[in-house]
Amino acid sequence: MFVLFYNKIFSVTFDESFSKATGINSDGYNLLIAIITALIIVLAMNLVGSLLISALIIFPSLSAMRLFKSFRGVMICSAVISVICAAAGIIISILASTPVGSTIVSADIIVFFVFWIISAFTGRSRA
Repeated sequence: MFVLFYNKIFSVTFDESFSKATGINSDGYNLLIAIITALIIVLAMNLVGSLLISALIIFPSLSAMRLFKSFRGVMICSAVISVICAAAGIIISILASTPVGSTIVSADIIVFFVFWIISAFTGRSRA
């Protein structure tokens, strides 16, 4: 959905009043974003539990924001981080006999600290 409606979703999330003024159905796209977020949360509850869902949603985007300044860069990087950390967390949890949800969140936290260190060395820190 994000690939199909990138420009309109960007417009709605960046400046909702501008998108309304240009004729974009911002209420519809806000609803689309809410439905996709709710769907992800409902599907993830079985995997990680309700308390860890916020970490799964927040950490990849925070990590991507450490290195990328553009909306597109942050979105693509956070999607890649999410997939890689989920796969790594599942594999590590199988090998180490640990809970899947907390292992995925631990992978997200490790990636966040790696990106934080990289941003500190490259001078892209947002402090």
